Amino acid sequence: MAETYDFHTLSHLDFEELVRDLLQAEWKVSLESFGPGRDQGIDIRYLDGPQKVIIQAKHLLGSGYRGLLRAVSAEKAKAIKLAPTRYILATSVSLTHSRKDEIVAAMEGMPLAPNDVLGQEDLNNLIRQHPQIERQHFKLWLSSTTVLDRILHSGVYNRTAAEMDIIREMVPRFVQNRSVVDAERKLAETGALIIAGPPGVGKTTLARILVWLHAEQEWNIFVVDTLEEAFKVAEAGEKRLIFLDDFLGQVRLSADHVRGVDARLPPLISRVAAHENLRFILTTRDYILAQARGLSARLAPGQINAREYVLNVGHYTRAVRARILYNHLYFSALTAMQRDDVLKDDFFLKIIDHKNFNPRIIQEVTKQEYLALTERPIRETITTVLANPEILWEFPYRQHISAEGRMMMLALFLNARSTKPEGLKASYVRVARALGVELRPAEIEPSFRSTFRALEGSVLALMHGLVMFANPALRDFVQSVVVSDKLVPCLLPEMETPSELRELFEVFTAQQPSRADKYQLAEVWTAALDRMQMGGFSDRYDYIELASDLCAELEYEPLQERLGQALEDFETLAMDGDEVTKACSLLEKSFTCTLPWELEHRFRSVTTRAAAQLLIDYADELSFEDVQSLDDTLHSYGNDEKLAMAASHAAIGSLARNIDHEIRDIETVEELDEYEETLINFMQKRRFPTTSVAFDIQYRRERLMEEGRTSRRESYRGVTPDPERGASDGDIISIFRALSRD
Repeated sequence: MAETYDFHTLSHLDFEELVRDLLQAEWKVSLESFGPGRDQGIDIRYLDGPQKVIIQAKHLLGSGYRGLLRAVSAEKAKAIKLAPTRYILATSVSLTHSRKDEIVAAMEGMPLAPNDVLGQEDLNNLIRQHPQIERQHFKLWLSSTTVLDRILHSGVYNRTAAEMDIIREMVPRFVQNRSVVDAERKLAETGALIIAGPPGVGKTTLARILVWLHAEQEWNIFVVDTLEEAFKVAEAGEKRLIFLDDFLGQVRLSADHVRGVDARLPPLISRVAAHENLRFILTTRDYILAQARGLSARLAPGQINAREYVLNVGHYTRAVRARILYNHLYFSALTAMQRDDVLKDDFFLKIIDHKNFNPRIIQEVTKQEYLALTERPIRETITTVLANPEILWEFPYRQHISAEGRMMMLALFLNARSTKPEGLKASYVRVARALGVELRPAEIEPSFRSTFRALEGSVLALMHGLVMFANPALRDFVQSVVVSDKLVPCLLPEMETPSELRELFEVFTAQQPSRADKYQLAEVWTAALDRMQMGGFSDRYDYIELASDLCAELEYEPLQERLGQALEDFETLAMDGDEVTKACSLLEKSFTCTLPWELEHRFRSVTTRAAAQLLIDYADELSFEDVQSLDDTLHSYGNDEKLAMAASHAAIGSLARNIDHEIRDIETVEELDEYEETLINFMQKRRFPTTSVAFDIQYRRERLMEEGRTSRRESYRGVTPDPERGASDGDIISIFRALSRD
């Protein structure tokens, strides 16, 4: 990589392991590694008969050369007792010839030669000679200037750029474990990966590391919020990796959302599988994935799991737990007193072995910003939160965050995953008004700014023009507040954007409201729907989807009248070619929502005709996957099979006529075989002749075979995990002793 490192992203343990691996590669021998503070100052050792080589690793980030000289002098007495035949000192400090001579003089009486004092420059030289070691120690190069420059010039903005900033900050704290290797293998085999596990166990962290690994190797990164957005950027050609976090939602799973995933995910995964330059990473909570599979046949294990897309994470060995805590303490902004409190009486062992150990909890309780909110000693905070993880944010929210701060947190929750500051400000004003706080025009800006500043860093994060929760757990927590504090009736009369109303509706329905609750709020929901339309906040799809949901849930006649009028208006406007997913969503909803028969029939008829016309009008422009998705939805949920078949034949006919264009970007025989199987099955299902298509595909196959392009995909350069260190109490205590010397 031709990069020069200062090793600032490495902890003491990381640095020692790097030194060990470099010297093993250079000497072609196996070295014993003991860990900081263990065995009387030996970090690494090599024994061969009478030969006894001791290697000492000194990683000094802040104290520099003078600190190194003091540390070396302090080690002298212990080193002499070891009686090595050769002594080697490796350090992250930059050294000159004269400085090496000073170090040798300071270690008088030891078998230390100037050439055996390895400074920053020497280690970089060894890294260049052994690139395989550099590859294994990814925390070196993931935060290097070369990687950052490559990402900054790759054209990623807003959501993606914000995500990359988050990843860059978390790299030093990440602990390499088996999940990375397993995830890389699945991605290499299938191109798509669903990372599942309980909340807070590191699903998103693992996904982010994979994203960064791909970015370093010149994959273009696209961070999206919906499967619809993923479809738009899943184009063959350049190397693209798409990342969608919590694709099934964080705490709520609606049948409507499952229907949308059911229609979009399988064809999207098929598209990724067909193109070696596309990769797709999704995360979801394991219990939500299980719910989704129960609601959808296409998401069942026999379907989505057929190619082993799902990787379940969350189990950490004792050694990995120790490293997670160690890294968070090492790179934290904790005071010396706070760190000592964690180290005292080996308190860290209780943290590591606690049944509720969770990377997300460790991340928060070792942050100075969080501890400032709790106003409690660090040991008390850690003990309390581990004993009852549900109160991680309860105490700060109720006791230390101002009323304005709580209003802003509610406003951000109502804006889904992220929003622009102006959007958050507008929601903040509406939430304030709903809770009885009327802000005069002159008060809005100063109130918003001061509240935002108070929460930024601990609760909120602003990255590349987008505001989001600093920790995903906060969104879960605020949702629980809306439920426990019964805030839906309070907030609803002031909300007016699709996001605000959709979030409230999902909370409302998740509580399984009684008939009396529905009746009481039916008029309020109707007024909110009107505000959304009159304010120009929604498009026709947002309006029809919410109106149909409200009609089905509340059985309120004025809402039915509004839906009827919206359908009448919808019939007058044709759909565009980029609205396939919206057409599918509306058609699915028309089939599944429980409306009065006449309204339900009209809804299905309108959406069936619109979807069929879309398939006919844009058959020449739609991708194969979009054609499949729209076709499948028409035949599964539409109410005019004759029209659906006519639309299918029009679309398949277009595919057949343009087959050369469709397959020209397929670069290997394996990809072509997969594409042919899918296409022929599709054509046969709709009783369309396949002879000409099969002939054209065979011609392309012969050309690929002549060129020797048979294999489907190559893995990007993966990383291999270091062997796990010991995990006895003594091993872990030895590791954490190094923290007390920082």
